[in-house]
Amino acid sequence: MVREPALPVDPRLPGEPTLLEVGSTRLWLARRGVRVWLPTRLLALRIGARGFGVRERPEYAILAAVLVPFGSIFIIEWDPPGRGAGVAVLFAVVQVVRWRRMQRREQLAERLTAPGPPPPLRAAARQVGWWYLSAVAVTFVGGAVLCAASFLVAPQSTGKHWYPPSVETGLQTIALAIAAGATALVLGKALRSPVIAEDEASRLVDEALRAEDAHRYALCTFYALFAVPVLMVAWEPPALLESAAWAYSAVVAALELTGWLLLRRRYRRLPPGFYGR
Repeated sequence: MVREPALPVDPRLPGEPTLLEVGSTRLWLARRGVRVWLPTRLLALRIGARGFGVRERPEYAILAAVLVPFGSIFIIEWDPPGRGAGVAVLFAVVQVVRWRRMQRREQLAERLTAPGPPPPLRAAARQVGWWYLSAVAVTFVGGAVLCAASFLVAPQSTGKHWYPPSVETGLQTIALAIAAGATALVLGKALRSPVIAEDEASRLVDEALRAEDAHRYALCTFYALFAVPVLMVAWEPPALLESAAWAYSAVVAALELTGWLLLRRRYRRLPPGFYGR
């Protein structure tokens, strides 16, 4: 019974939430005005999989502790091109890995209840938020325009590095394409995933998680800052192009922040329903 309280047992058993997932779910629900001691098994699997209020796994801290000093030495000694591109690609990979780990728990939740059909595309887009979708469009359409402009105005050589500026611009463009693919993976699932719900309360939670996933695993502002070549290249771009790049980043950040604030306001309080005991 998916409506039964989630009793944390051996997490290796299929469909059973862990103690951390139950605690994370309780915190997520409490932030939205719902206080339960034991959330339902379905909600514990779904909300707990996002790790709300839980520190990231120590592997990420170890990876950062190893990569940062060695990466700094490598950059100083070898002067590789596309430093911003490397940061953007690494961020995209980490986000997709986190998202895939969450999706494995989502598959367990789907087996607990017969998932319904995906919501209509317009309804799903409204749940994710038009402000966020506008930020995605500006990030990658505007970023592609800035990449093309960078190729047109890049000098043949600067004399500061062993590689030509076009190589750095090309790597930044590839990083933007990889970021677009990572975003499309997360956003496509958010828009077209089935509704995993057993009642009205879990259906509202499904809507909230669908919207939060896009903001949590596809952060466009980061890509607008690190993947677009104008702000990351070593050569001096024209003043007009640099101003356009800063304005572009500011617009993306403003759109995404507005979308997140409206999302928090929309799901600030969950209505009465059965969320657990």
